[in-house]
Amino acid sequence: MYMGHFAIALGARRRLQRLPMAWLLAASIEPDLHDVLGNLVPALGVGPDTHTLPGVCAAAIGVAAVTALVFRRAGLALGAGVLVLSHVAVDYLTSRLPLWRHGPVVGLHLYATPWADFLLEAGTIAIGLALYAGSPDLRRPTRGWITAMAALMLAFQAAWNFGLGGG
Repeated sequence: MYMGHFAIALGARRRLQRLPMAWLLAASIEPDLHDVLGNLVPALGVGPDTHTLPGVCAAAIGVAAVTALVFRRAGLALGAGVLVLSHVAVDYLTSRLPLWRHGPVVGLHLYATPWADFLLEAGTIAIGLALYAGSPDLRRPTRGWITAMAALMLAFQAAWNFGLGGG
């Protein structure tokens, strides 16, 4: 589910304030966006590699390069690249994925145990939002919405794990 990835992006906001939130959110789910693109345009041949180590490394370098060109700051570029890498690192906890095309499949596959996946995602949401709440660029009224955001993210995650065809 995307909630954990989005929570990581929200937490990264504390260090990467100069990047727009949409940029952070997109970087956090870049392998999934690339996967959708690969499914829409099979001739690109990227589908099988989006969640492999070589694929995510290439995507991280690409996102970092574009970030460096657009924002002209190496630290922001590095942060955006790390967000891309974080996607697959977390997916190895929730799924079972190949390390490379036709390579060994690894991962804890917590999706098969909905409660375990929910607890991992809930912890990630809590940590990400706690970091986000400490972001110096947030104004006081905005911080009041963080509890509502947490409840909404947890509700989406619960629907994924226990309701709408998730685990």
